[in-house]
Amino acid sequence: GKAYEITYVRLKFHTSRPESFAIYKRSRAEGPWVPFQFYSASCEKTYGKRQRHYLRPGEDEQVAFCTDEFSDISPLSGGNVAFSTLEGRPSAYNFDGSPALQEWVTVTDLLISLNRLNTFGDDIFKDPKVLQSYYYAISDFSVGGRCKCNGHASECAPDDAGQLVCVCQHHTAGADCERCQPFYQDRPWARGTAEAANECLPCNCSGRSEECFYDRELYRRSGHGGHCRNCRDNTAGPHCERCRQNHYRWEERAACQPCHCHPAGSLQPQCDSSGTCLCKANVTGWKCERCKDGYHSLSEGGCRPCACDPAGSVGICDPNTGHCTCKERVEGHLCNRCQPGWFNLQPHNPAGCTSCFCYGHSTACTAADGYEVTHVHSDFSQGTAPPRLCWGYIHVLQTLILSLLTEKFLQNQRLSYGQLLSLLLGVEGNGTGMETGVSLLQVQLVLEGEGMEITLSSSESQPQHGKRAVTFRYPSLCLGNLGRVGGTACLILAGLSHALTSARPGPGARAGWVEECTCPPGYTGQFCQSCAPGFKREIPFGSPFGSCVPCTCNQHGDCHPLTGQCRCLHNTEGPSCERCSPGFYGNPFVGRFDDCKPCPCPGHSPCTEMPGSGEVVCTHCPPGQRGKRCELCDDGFFGDPLGQRGPVHPCVPCQCHGNVDLNAVGNCDPVSGRCLRCLYNTTGEHCEKCQPGFYGDALAPDPPGKCAPCDCHPDGSVPGQEGCDPSTGQCRCLPHVTGRACGLCQPGYYGLQPAVGCKSCQCHPMGSRESECHALTGQCSCQPGVTGKQCDRCHHGFFGFSARGCRACNCSPLGSVTPQCHENSTCLCRPGFVGYKCDRCQANFFLDPPSSRCQQCPASPGARPEHLLPGSLPLIHVLSPCPGDLEQSMQAEAVLSAGRLQLERLWLRLATPGALAGQLSLLQQEAARQQEKIQAFESDLAEIRADKQNLEDILRSLPEGCSK
Repeated sequence: GKAYEITYVRLKFHTSRPESFAIYKRSRAEGPWVPFQFYSASCEKTYGKRQRHYLRPGEDEQVAFCTDEFSDISPLSGGNVAFSTLEGRPSAYNFDGSPALQEWVTVTDLLISLNRLNTFGDDIFKDPKVLQSYYYAISDFSVGGRCKCNGHASECAPDDAGQLVCVCQHHTAGADCERCQPFYQDRPWARGTAEAANECLPCNCSGRSEECFYDRELYRRSGHGGHCRNCRDNTAGPHCERCRQNHYRWEERAACQPCHCHPAGSLQPQCDSSGTCLCKANVTGWKCERCKDGYHSLSEGGCRPCACDPAGSVGICDPNTGHCTCKERVEGHLCNRCQPGWFNLQPHNPAGCTSCFCYGHSTACTAADGYEVTHVHSDFSQGTAPPRLCWGYIHVLQTLILSLLTEKFLQNQRLSYGQLLSLLLGVEGNGTGMETGVSLLQVQLVLEGEGMEITLSSSESQPQHGKRAVTFRYPSLCLGNLGRVGGTACLILAGLSHALTSARPGPGARAGWVEECTCPPGYTGQFCQSCAPGFKREIPFGSPFGSCVPCTCNQHGDCHPLTGQCRCLHNTEGPSCERCSPGFYGNPFVGRFDDCKPCPCPGHSPCTEMPGSGEVVCTHCPPGQRGKRCELCDDGFFGDPLGQRGPVHPCVPCQCHGNVDLNAVGNCDPVSGRCLRCLYNTTGEHCEKCQPGFYGDALAPDPPGKCAPCDCHPDGSVPGQEGCDPSTGQCRCLPHVTGRACGLCQPGYYGLQPAVGCKSCQCHPMGSRESECHALTGQCSCQPGVTGKQCDRCHHGFFGFSARGCRACNCSPLGSVTPQCHENSTCLCRPGFVGYKCDRCQANFFLDPPSSRCQQCPASPGARPEHLLPGSLPLIHVLSPCPGDLEQSMQAEAVLSAGRLQLERLWLRLATPGALAGQLSLLQQEAARQQEKIQAFESDLAEIRADKQNLEDILRSLPEGCSK
């Protein structure tokens, strides 16, 4: 991966040089392959380039040439190719000043592409054998160059990872010394040349940073491009030569300190060299951090003047927060609102606000609109004699006041709440006349109403023109229905006047003491003096001070606000509307208008709601109906009694033809009447037919006569078509299969197989007794002497195939070659045997017992071997004599009796042990052959018995219908 500056490439070929080849290079690892030089006798045809050896000034010097200089076939071996990377390029003599040529000669990898051979013209004939004899071979490959270090290193060495890198000088860095070291950025990096080393220079950061970068614009302006970064001591600038913005310092070498100008109070964050900030209007302090006296709330806009409400505040505001010092019952940043539960902010009120009255039911109220100030006066100038008042409620005074002031001062005095009641009293002393300046020790006012009694002491008592002016402030109680006013003193009433400040509806001067209450749930009215709809007095007929509680009507009606008696709605009844009316159901305690719903039962019959689940169940359904809402037919009935699925159908008994268990539940569908639990293998809407796989009469009166299983033979019935004829039970049989259950082959067929059926017996019409065969093996029943599966041939040893069978050949076992005879019944004889059955020796031959063969008679007449016996052949009773014997004893032999011959034979057998032994040997051989046949027969018989047993087991496992 190390880059080199290549000056030449030299190739030496062991073969003749190629007709066309090229050199490619990479300028960096994993970079693209770039053409370096082309060699070809046909540049334009092969590489699409014309031949060139040099460039003109101004042309792109990073272009590969194409030349035919080394493309000739000679020499045939040892031809050199020399490629100079700078030859023919105008800037070669100013290499250090040509970045293009420096990049041109930079190489990390070289690629030699051999594209076409020189073939002496053999490529014209295209003989594959000749063309395959040509090949490329390079015997030497050399490259001249040096490590690419851009003039800043004299050697390359492996680094810690084993990669070859330049040993950089002049404060440069990188594998190719292609950049300056991090703190040496004062001028741009440049390639080192023979004339100038172009070292990288350190940055000037005034000793306050070790990091910098090259700034091209700074270099253009000042000739020094090192721009410092991350300056310490709050300094800034390309060389850390000044304080950062919004910082200052007392002397040049000192560290810079933050100005810390208040961001809201200063006009700018920058301070002067002493650290003093420039303040906004109405702001003061070294850092403009506080407001001037009389101002508050330092912000981006400066300080604001204090704006405390004089009616609710005391003193001036806080200079930082602007918070005012409020009266006892006033709150807010500017003391401009009453605390919760208080209203009517007034300057003359020491507490600032008046407590909400609202009959004690609410602490949220405001001053009501639409009321004006009015004054109620009375001088009692009725001419009545002055009564005497002495300690307690004086009936005379009471009578006087009630008679004179009922309309003005009694009854509803809510609009006078918190206002002043002034009494101007004159007293008579010692009965001698009016005296002024007499000090009343104490004057009290007694108010009675709304079931309560309050005694008020005067808040103020002053002499006035010989009378005593006594002032009371109306309380927050007993005002709704003031019924009695009294006073206590020991005096003779000489003169009495009464003045009360109150309010009335009107547009005049606003009476701010009249309240508008925000009532909690359950209360209503301007003063929360009444119970809201749905509420009642906790104590029947209680006063406005009494609590209102919700009506116990479960929200199914209203109640009388004083008595609490419920007026039930929503189909409810009971003292508290706690149950549904008859014919309705639900939970009336939920409190909704639809709690009690009509019973969903026929004729609005009674129903009940199940606890827990909430299901509605009708309790008196008509006969034959059931269900929660009598919407279903009872068990054993069907229909749609409510018409939920269409027209109304009364519930009628289900019809299942007696094929269900009458004691079971759910025998039929309660809507459609379809039978659901058919028995006796029946099915259908009304159990009127047999199930698939069964047959018979589903409507038969007795169960044994109903449906029986088809029991179709799995091998004989058609696959995929289960079941049978529902009436006859006949299964769908495969070809040539018969029987109700398809378990038998048709006559003349055998070998029942699944999905195939039975195969034809194909019994021979003459050789078989009948057209049928064995159902399993397919063996036909053959005529006598006939064999074969189809009875189509004679048995071995038989002949004459015909409708009567085959006849036995009866060939002699000793004289015939094979038990099989010809069609004319003649046997094939061994040598020396003759006759149709090969049962005698031919002329001049005799039977040789030891060999069981006919041997030729000896040459001398009358000679007879001692061991020969006449008639030795078991099937031949008389041996033919040799010719010599016949001529000498023909006459004698003709007259010998049969008895003589037999005696002679017996004598010969007894007299010649060798002949007897030969005869015994023949018999033993014959017996051995017969024994082998018997053993083979017994083996076949055992197999037949085993097959018979297997067939009997199969037949026993078949269903009863198939076994038949």
